[in-house]
Amino acid sequence: MVEFSVIDGHIDTVMRILQDGRKFHERSEEGHCDLPRMQEGHVQAALFAIFPAMTKRNILDGLDQWFKVASDPRNRIHQVKTIDDFSIAQQENKIGAVLHFEGAGGIDKKFQLLRLGYQLGLRTMGLSWSNVNRYATGSMFKGDQVETGLTDKGILLMEEAQKLGITVDVSHLNDLSFWDVVKNTSKPFIASHSNARSVCSHLRNLTDDQIKAVHEKKGTIGINYSKGFLLEKVFENPELKVGLDIFKKHIDHIVNLTDINTIALGSDYDGTTVPDCLKDSSSFPILFDYLLENGYSNQDIKKLASENLLRVFKDTWKN
Repeated sequence: MVEFSVIDGHIDTVMRILQDGRKFHERSEEGHCDLPRMQEGHVQAALFAIFPAMTKRNILDGLDQWFKVASDPRNRIHQVKTIDDFSIAQQENKIGAVLHFEGAGGIDKKFQLLRLGYQLGLRTMGLSWSNVNRYATGSMFKGDQVETGLTDKGILLMEEAQKLGITVDVSHLNDLSFWDVVKNTSKPFIASHSNARSVCSHLRNLTDDQIKAVHEKKGTIGINYSKGFLLEKVFENPELKVGLDIFKKHIDHIVNLTDINTIALGSDYDGTTVPDCLKDSSSFPILFDYLLENGYSNQDIKKLASENLLRVFKDTWKN
């Protein structure tokens, strides 16, 4: 059996283990990610999010917790700052951790926290969570949608981030902000944890035109494991079972619209409710086996599991 190395495009584990009072290096039945389960799932690396990053205090508290987790030798984490760090983490049998800001609302108007974040290893960043900040507007989970896009300052923030070598993430953005990103960048970007809106009509998912735009910019899209973004009927019936066939519908749709280079994984583990069939980070091989049995090749799975995200990072990071 082929073992596929995984780069997970989005996990909220740093926040979740603090809430749960559990330890990353110990196996737990709570949450979705810890060292033993990630190793079982052949996770090479993941984007470990600071969430929420809506205020300066959020970012500072998040950085403090992030580095407590990353620096504990028992956790066997290798911080990823360069492309070579992915292979170094694998060679050392450690989990590669990319520092990610989920939203940019806490970044000051002078972008000092952005530049300091980069020096600390920030390599991927969303412009907004599902809220409105001085830079961008997100897709709202509750209440009315806000019909504004990137601000002038938001465009400058994106440009500064890309100049530093930070990959821009459009997951959580509303449609207007998404298209403002497309209009104002020539560089690839990612939708780290988003699905296909044609398959599940939640506004957090991407329209067909948005999926094509990600492809045209040579970006990629991480499939989100959240039940509500996989199957809209879950909101009417939270106990509804979501099977592997639903994952494949989203993957098929994106691949058929574009190609195999436009699909990745962004589980949102430790940040959402996921289906029982892929219950935690040890479960990646279950998805891969199912896809292999239903028309996908070993090379396809390699691209989906890690190579597509890695390609975008090579195109957007400085080293």
